[in-house]
Amino acid sequence: MSEEIVKRFAEILRAREFFIIGKKVARVDALDAVLGKPIYTADLVAEKTLFVKAVRSTIPHGYIRSIDYSAAQKQKGVVKIITAKEIPGVNDGGSLISDRPLLAFEKVRHVGEAVALVAADSVEDAEEAAELVEVHYDPLPVVSNPREAVKPGAPRVQDRDNVFTHFKVRKGDVEKGFRQSDVVIERTYKTQFMTGLPLEIEIAYSFMDQEGRINCISSMQNLYDVYNKVVKILGVPNEKLRVVQAATGGGFGPKSDETPIDVAAYACLATYHTGRPALAAFTRSEAMTVQCKRHPFEITNMVGADRSGKLLAWKSTLYEDTGAYVSKGHLVIGRATFHCTGPYEVPNVWADGYCVLTNNTMAGSTRGFGAPQAHFAAEMTLNELAEELNISPLTIREINMLRPGSYTATSQKVEDDGLVRCFQKAVEASGYHTKVREFERFNQQAHHLKKGIAISLLYHGNTLGPEGDDFASVVTRVERDGTVVVQTGLTEYGTGALTSLAIVTAEALGLPLSMVKLERPDTAAVPNSGPTVASRTTVIGGQAALDAALKIRAAVASVAAKILSADPLKLEFKHAKITADNGKSITWQEAVNQCFEERVPLKMVGYYIAPPTKWDPETGQGAPYNQYTYGALVAEVTVDIETGFVKVDRFTAAYDVGRAINPLGLVAVYEGGSIMGLGYALMEEIVHDGGYLVNPSLHRYVIPTASDAPEEIQSIIVEVAGNIGVFGAKAMGEIPVVLPAASIAGALAHATGIYIRELPLKPSRVLEELHKARSL
Repeated sequence: MSEEIVKRFAEILRAREFFIIGKKVARVDALDAVLGKPIYTADLVAEKTLFVKAVRSTIPHGYIRSIDYSAAQKQKGVVKIITAKEIPGVNDGGSLISDRPLLAFEKVRHVGEAVALVAADSVEDAEEAAELVEVHYDPLPVVSNPREAVKPGAPRVQDRDNVFTHFKVRKGDVEKGFRQSDVVIERTYKTQFMTGLPLEIEIAYSFMDQEGRINCISSMQNLYDVYNKVVKILGVPNEKLRVVQAATGGGFGPKSDETPIDVAAYACLATYHTGRPALAAFTRSEAMTVQCKRHPFEITNMVGADRSGKLLAWKSTLYEDTGAYVSKGHLVIGRATFHCTGPYEVPNVWADGYCVLTNNTMAGSTRGFGAPQAHFAAEMTLNELAEELNISPLTIREINMLRPGSYTATSQKVEDDGLVRCFQKAVEASGYHTKVREFERFNQQAHHLKKGIAISLLYHGNTLGPEGDDFASVVTRVERDGTVVVQTGLTEYGTGALTSLAIVTAEALGLPLSMVKLERPDTAAVPNSGPTVASRTTVIGGQAALDAALKIRAAVASVAAKILSADPLKLEFKHAKITADNGKSITWQEAVNQCFEERVPLKMVGYYIAPPTKWDPETGQGAPYNQYTYGALVAEVTVDIETGFVKVDRFTAAYDVGRAINPLGLVAVYEGGSIMGLGYALMEEIVHDGGYLVNPSLHRYVIPTASDAPEEIQSIIVEVAGNIGVFGAKAMGEIPVVLPAASIAGALAHATGIYIRELPLKPSRVLEELHKARSL
C-alpha cells in the first residue's frame, strides 16, 4: 500500500461532492440511547463488590495531626481502610501538575479534600464507617479571595507563591495608544464559580481478572489521563491495568480533570489491597464540592478609542481563582488572556493574567475554558465604550471586528471572513434594527416590563494550541460481514462527536452510516489519542479517522482493481459499491470477501497531529492557535423591573463551523450550549464563604429548566473552511456556551439603561442595581 495512493484518495475526497458529510443523519448511538441500551458504570456492580467512600476534610486549611480510624475498623462490613501510607505507588492526584495528593497526608488545603478511604461490604457500612474516622487538625489561616492572596504576607496555600502563573500579552505601545485616544474608559467585571454538573456523578468500578490485571471501568472524558495516573498510584507495570470508558452521562469539562482519576484510583486501590471488585461513586453533594469548577475571574479593562470608535489601546488585568490546586488553571488563564480583547483589532495591547491559588475548592476545565469570562468582560466593555462615544453597539463592532488582513492581540494575521459573515447573518436573521425600534417604543409605554436586544461576538482558538500536543489516533477495522468498526481513545459523553468520526469513515469508504459501528474506548485496544477536551474530537480525531479509512480504502482498492482490471485511483466508492471507469463494478462485500481470502490486512491505525503553534511567552506574540472559530449571538430579553427577573425570549446564533460534518449534531450543540450559557448568565453560582462551600446541592444551586429556555433559538451555520480540521471543520463543542452571558447582559443594559458588571444576573442583583440607578 503506497502513501501516495492514500494521499491521492484524500485529494479525490476533498474535490468531489460529499455523500454523507453535511447531510442530516441521526447519531449512530441514538436508537440505543432511546432504548436504554448503554451500559453505565453503576450497571456493572457484581456480587461481593466493595463500596469505597472517602473521608474528607471539614476545614479549608490546616495541618493533619492524626487520623484515628480504630472505631471505623470495628464497624460492621468494613474490609479495608486506606490512608496515604497505604498507597503502593505515587500519591499523586493532579491531572497535569503534580501539586495535589490523591490522599492528603500533612495538610488539607480546601474543604472536601480526601484524607482516607473506607472499603466496606455495603454503601451504608462504608458511609457510617467514614463518619467514625476522626481526623485531628491544627487550623491555618485561610485565604479565599485571589486579590487578597496576591498581597505580601497572605497565607500561602502551597509551599510556593500564590500566583501560580503570570501570563502576558504585549503588543505595540499601549501608553502611546491611550495618549492618542479621544475617549478612555476603565471598567471591572466579575464572574462566579460554576459547576458543569454532569447528570451522572463520578463513578468507577474495578475488578481483577484471571491474569492478575486490574480492570477499571469508569465515567470519564480522558481515557489515558486516568490510566497513566492510576497505574502510577498503584505502582504496577503498565500491563497490569486496563481502563475502559463506560457509557458516560455528561462531562462538560470536570470529567477531564482530577475527579475521574480520584474515583478510579479509589476503586482500584480497594481491589489492589483486597482482590475484590470495588465501586467508588460520589454523592451529588460530594461531586459538587470536589469537582473542578469554572474559574471565577475579576477582569479590569482599560480601553481607548478615537471619536469614530476605532480602538487604539487596550489594557487588561485578569485575576483567576483556581482554588487550592492548579488543575488546568495555568492553561485557562492563558486562553482567557489571549482572548481578552475579544475578536477585535487593537494596535496596542497590554494584558496581565494571574492564575492564583486560594483555599477555595478547585476550578478547572469547565466548558469554555476561560473564554466565557474573557468575552463577557470584553463585550461589555465595548458596549460601555459605544455608549460613551454615542455610537451604536453594532457600529463599534463593525469598525473593529477581525476580518481578512486584521491582526489579533497576539499579532496573528486573520486569513478568513468567518466573523464578518457571522455578524451579518445574525444581524439580518434577528431583525436587529427593527427590534431596536420596536423595543424602544415598547419601553416608553410599558410600566414594569422592559425589553432589550444586544449582540456579542467571539473568536475561539481551536483545540489545544499552546496547551499541549494536539494529536489523535483511531483504530479502524473491517469485519468479515463488511461492517466497519471504529475505536479510539477519544470518548463520547453526550456530545455526539464520535458520530462525526463514523460519518468521516463512511464518507471515505462510500458506505451507508449504518455499516459503521463504534466500540468503547479501551486502553487494551487503542493507543493514546490525547484528551477529549477543547472541542477537538471532530477537528483532530476526524483527521485520524480519515487517515485510517483512507488506508483501508487503499487496501480494498488494490484488491478490487485486480478484479475489475482497473486503475485503483480511478475507482469510485459509493453506496457500498466499487465502480471502475470502465463501467465494471463489485459490491463492497465482494471486495471485502476477496481481501479476507487473500489475507489483506483490513485493520488500520490512523494518526494525526496538528502543526505546532509558535508564540513568545514573554510577550504573548505569535500564532498560539492554528485556526479560529468565529461567532455572533443576538439575545432578546424581557426584564421585570419590579422583581428583577430577566427572561430570555430569543437567541439568534451564527457560528462559523468551518465544515458542517453533522448539521443535526451541530444544531443540538448550539441549543444545549446556549441554554448552559443562559444558566451561567442568570442563575448558576457556587458560593464560598471563607473557604467553606455554602450550596453544594441541587436544593440551593439553581440550574435552568425548560421554562427558562428561550422561546426560540435560531441556529445559523456558517461555513468558512479551517486549515487543520477534517474537511475544514472547526471546533464547536464549547463555542455556544461562550457568548450568552455577554449578550444577555448587553440586552439587559439596553432594556434598563444599567450595566451590571458581575455575574450571575440574578433578580436580587438586578433589583439592587436598579435601586442604585434610581437613587442617583
